[in-house]
Amino acid sequence: MNNLTLKNKNFYKEIKLYILGFLFSLFLTLIPFFLVFKNYFSSNITIKLIIIFSCIQIFVHLKYFLHLNFSKKNYWNIIFLIFSILVIFIIIFGSIWIMYHLNNHMKC
Repeated sequence: MNNLTLKNKNFYKEIKLYILGFLFSLFLTLIPFFLVFKNYFSSNITIKLIIIFSCIQIFVHLKYFLHLNFSKKNYWNIIFLIFSILVIFIIIFGSIWIMYHLNNHMKC
């Protein structure tokens, strides 16, 4: 096998992964829309299912589009991802906490 056929095989393998990731994402997006549209469950169960499907979709995006896995090669990428999630968590919940306390102190 020459180098060009190896590149073609890798290219087609990567295209298959992108298409599979797209189909998973589409599936995980359409299910919550239909759950809300058809009112199969109560609102509490529907909200919980939407949250579950959105969390699964986050992992699908990490696996198929960002190509993150738990190998030694991607160790630092995962560390940076965890750090970014931590910073976003601190900013969002810190802001909510500050606004709540400011609102609490402003009441007469």
